[in-house]
Amino acid sequence: MNRSRNSLRNIIVGMGGQLLNIIMSFAYRTVFIHSLSDEYLGINGVFTNILMVFSLADLGVGTAIIYALYKPIAENDVKQIKALMKMYAKAYITIGFVILGMGLVCMPFIQHLITTDKDIPHLKLIFMIFVINTASTYFFAYKGTLLTASQQHYLVSGVVYGTSVICYLIQIVVMLLTHNYILTLSIQVGTNILQNIITAAIADRKFPYLKGKNEEKLSDREKKGIFKNMSSLMFYRTGQVIINGTDSIIISKFQGVVEAGFYSNYSLITTTIKNLLLQVFHAITGSIGNLAAVESDAKKYRTYNLIYFGNFWMFGFCSVCLFVLLNPFVTIWAGKDRVLTLAQVFFIVLNFYLVGMRNVNLTFRDTMGIFKEGRFIPIISAAVNIIVSIVTTKIFGLIGAFIGTTVSMLTTLVWMEPVILFKYGFKRNVMDYFVKYVMYFGATVLATVITYFIASIFPEGRILYFLGKLIVCAIVPNVVFFALFGRTVEFKDLFSRVKNTLGRRFLKKKEAA
Repeated sequence: MNRSRNSLRNIIVGMGGQLLNIIMSFAYRTVFIHSLSDEYLGINGVFTNILMVFSLADLGVGTAIIYALYKPIAENDVKQIKALMKMYAKAYITIGFVILGMGLVCMPFIQHLITTDKDIPHLKLIFMIFVINTASTYFFAYKGTLLTASQQHYLVSGVVYGTSVICYLIQIVVMLLTHNYILTLSIQVGTNILQNIITAAIADRKFPYLKGKNEEKLSDREKKGIFKNMSSLMFYRTGQVIINGTDSIIISKFQGVVEAGFYSNYSLITTTIKNLLLQVFHAITGSIGNLAAVESDAKKYRTYNLIYFGNFWMFGFCSVCLFVLLNPFVTIWAGKDRVLTLAQVFFIVLNFYLVGMRNVNLTFRDTMGIFKEGRFIPIISAAVNIIVSIVTTKIFGLIGAFIGTTVSMLTTLVWMEPVILFKYGFKRNVMDYFVKYVMYFGATVLATVITYFIASIFPEGRILYFLGKLIVCAIVPNVVFFALFGRTVEFKDLFSRVKNTLGRRFLKKKEAA
């Protein structure tokens, strides 16, 4: 099995699809901004965050079962795979109904989270459409997990991005013709259901044994192991959702839904970039799971350092670009009256970087099954995030919500997660990780300062000037990173692997021609 080839194919499809999806999502958001009021923009962000909290019903089921799938997939143990998928299907169908129930319970009180002077018609109906959209995923999505675990995530990506692009096209046309928010949301629900049905059909074709009657069962010991991991992952899931899903809710409650709408434009941009980069990690998760199941500790650690370096380069580069380009882009795209201050942008980008640098640790934690040891860390971080965010938002306004997220990560996740991973996963001293972290962060700060001052020769407000800043951002951070790390083992190893993998694909295509 060629892990590098599978990972590269997953990355290419994931990245290509995500780039196309980015273009369409921004086209749709542009039509949204100019077709509906800022109140609807804020509602969209707040309800998205609320449904993120509802997804706590997942309780880590997906991650626990994906981890359990790696070994039977590597050993081609069909009976074990069928037993796990049967359990997964029952769990996800139950979760879907739980989310629907939570939505019905919360619906009468939803207006209390929206602070606005304007009356927003059909608010409860809009909320329930969001609930149905989220719940529907759990009724069909479980089969796509087997494709991801077996290093074929590119198939899932192709379906998701293909249907998403079609959805955006239809939504844009409907929004322009009707300016009807509810109808536009309904199209998204239908698309979400369709993409999960298609993914399930592909999984059935790839793994025919999924279609037949499944009588396989897990032993009590195996169930106990999975439930044990789920109980630990529940804490991770809760902390993650609270940290990532409460900013818009807090802003809407204490600053107003319009402010939440302004932030949602920035959140859309940073989340889109993050999701684009996460395609790399989605693409390699199956390969890392296979690596964790069959390879030595030394090879795992070497691969970790390689991915850690690549992760820094991606998120460091994008952080520089975001700090320099966010406000100029929003000025041109959404209007100068929707631009945030540079201090607010600083904390948005800092949180983007801090979250991004955790990816390598989270990926290896999940694929190595290190769930129990650090399960309380995300809960502590979530508590710090809520308390600090509420206090600082009341004192400092909008920027306070971002400060709360920064403080929660710096005091807990940034240093506790790698300590747990190195102690229980690699069984190594963690100091090497922190030395590199400081070096990588310093390099990112240096690249940001240099890039910002060079790009400042182009004034803001015109597309031509923005393109000038964009060219500076494309060149300067990469030059700085190469100057600092071009001679390191990690850079040479990563460059060699990418070159060799691409070279093999090129030769195969040439021979086939």
